[in-house]
Amino acid sequence: MTTNDWTRAQLVECVLESVRQLLAVGADFNPQSDLVAAGLDSLAVTQLMLAIEERTGIWVDESRLTPDNLRSAETLAACVYEQLADG
Repeated sequence: MTTNDWTRAQLVECVLESVRQLLAVGADFNPQSDLVAAGLDSLAVTQLMLAIEERTGIWVDESRLTPDNLRSAETLAACVYEQLADG
């Protein structure tokens, strides 16, 4: 899949899978779950963004990684999608 082929829903699933691999989250962890409460810290953000970039080929500018965008897998996927749309 090329970077332009990703849909928002696919990105949500990609972010969710990456979070599940990186953090010790339970089966009840979903796209709206709080990433910080799940253990996302600055090191984990770096690891998560590298994992997403490896899977999607989409590099996200650090300036977009705001607390609002890092609130959940869903908000982070929306941030990645916006970066993709902005080219």
